[in-house]
Amino acid sequence: MNDNTLDDILIRPPLISARVRFGATLAFLAVSAMAFLVAGSLLIGHARSDRDQMAQRAIFQASSLSYKFDQEIASVKFLLKGLSKSPALLSNDLSGLYDQMKATEIPKGTWLLYQDLEKQVLNTSRAFGAELPRHSYFADHRERLERIRARGWTVSGRIIGPATGASLVALNLRLDGADGQMSHFLTTILSEERLRAVLDGQAVPADWAKGLYDRDMQPIVAAAAERSGAPIRAPPGLADRILAQPPHTAFEGQYRDVNAAGAPVLVAYRHSDTTNWTAVIEVPIASLDAPFDAASWKMGWLAVFFLAIGGSAVVFMTRSVEQPLEALSRVITSSSEQISDLSSQLLALQEDERRRIARELHDSTAQLLVAANLGISHINSNRHSIPDLGTILRNVETLIDRSLKELRIFTYLLHPPDLERDGLQATLRDFVEGFAIRSALTARIRIPEEIDAVAYDIQWTILRVVQEALGNVHRHADARRIVVNARVGATRLVIQIRDDGHGFQAAAEGGRIRFGVGILGMRARLQQFGGDLRIKSGAAGTTVIAIVPLTRMGRASLQAERLAELWPRRAGTAAHRQVL
Repeated sequence: MNDNTLDDILIRPPLISARVRFGATLAFLAVSAMAFLVAGSLLIGHARSDRDQMAQRAIFQASSLSYKFDQEIASVKFLLKGLSKSPALLSNDLSGLYDQMKATEIPKGTWLLYQDLEKQVLNTSRAFGAELPRHSYFADHRERLERIRARGWTVSGRIIGPATGASLVALNLRLDGADGQMSHFLTTILSEERLRAVLDGQAVPADWAKGLYDRDMQPIVAAAAERSGAPIRAPPGLADRILAQPPHTAFEGQYRDVNAAGAPVLVAYRHSDTTNWTAVIEVPIASLDAPFDAASWKMGWLAVFFLAIGGSAVVFMTRSVEQPLEALSRVITSSSEQISDLSSQLLALQEDERRRIARELHDSTAQLLVAANLGISHINSNRHSIPDLGTILRNVETLIDRSLKELRIFTYLLHPPDLERDGLQATLRDFVEGFAIRSALTARIRIPEEIDAVAYDIQWTILRVVQEALGNVHRHADARRIVVNARVGATRLVIQIRDDGHGFQAAAEGGRIRFGVGILGMRARLQQFGGDLRIKSGAAGTTVIAIVPLTRMGRASLQAERLAELWPRRAGTAAHRQVL
């Protein structure tokens, strides 16, 4: 390196600054992004866990509410069975039975009835001997009687009280006479007051709704935060899910629906096999998604935090290491340029040497071998005077023929075709076909027309790579077939040379393949254009793959230039045809 070169390096503008800043920014952005992703994943995972826990809590609340009503019904059933064994009832002592029914401890808002098949006989909500309504007063009395007669124990759905208009539920226990037929039945009436007390005993968050619905999806008792105390209709999709299950079975589940106000909710429910009632908990989707909203806000603040930290770190790093890296980059850049220049000079010298060798082999050595072969042919005509001379001359002639064949192949490999005149597609096709004929190989060639649009320097490099690869096939592979394929993509040119020879032989020590100068020269040619050379070798043969990157703008401009060159030729040809 001379003094002028050193001066150029020292006064060259700092090219590394932007790269250092860009690289440092990318590095810290990557680190910040990774930290952000980790923190975000934890936040999202926590939010998903909160949402799942909320959904599980909703199904637990629905099941708990259903079991509470089942326990309420079970306690009433036990009470009615105790009354059915009463001596006053068995002896038909109505006054004594009434006193016993009045003295029975029952929940607030609940009363007892003793009824025959025509009317109410005793009613603890009325005085003894008061006039009581007949069953015919109720429109569905026959259906109720038949249900009690058939099942022995029934739980009604929602009943609207005739006097108050409030919701009621009737629990009935069949009583048989001496003949074994139903003669009377005991009834407990659960008022809306009692039902609401059970409902209110199940605490849920303020924005959740809860309710109990009968087999017809009528609200027995239900409440929501915004309309506490008002009847609320069942979610629209609940009836289909209940009807899809076998009757008199217990099951639970959850799904998404809309509530009475049209807002999206998560519906958790449990259907009881004891009462055929369905307990429902409605959770607003907004509440269900609240953990994700909170996580989004936290992730936003985290992003701001990491960006601030990353920016500060980038500024600190670039100020600390920028100047030493700039100086080092200047030296490396200068060295790389000098190496590139030397490589170009070496390749140019190699091309000149190949031309000189090809010329000398063709003009001197090959001619001398031809002359020697002619002389031997002349001597062969007088071989009868010398014993065994014919055999000796035939052997020499065979050796000379083989030498000529080898010389023709090598001079063909060394001879540079007229690439500028014919284009790379035609040059490669002619070259591979000529090589196959001279080497007694079978060749398959597939070269697209688009390859002629590639820059001339790249075309020449590809041609030399193919020549060197086929030279290796001739010298080392002992192959019978060769395949040359090329593909021009949007961003790169790929050419493949494949043979069916015995492949590279690994060195004894370590089992690694040692490449010769030719392979290294091929790789150096390709690396001038940012390309690469890949080699796959095995028992089935060897494949050499040359890759050269292309740019869309470069390809487009080269195609435009080629069209511009061809246009005058085509125009001149057309004009010539018109003159003729």
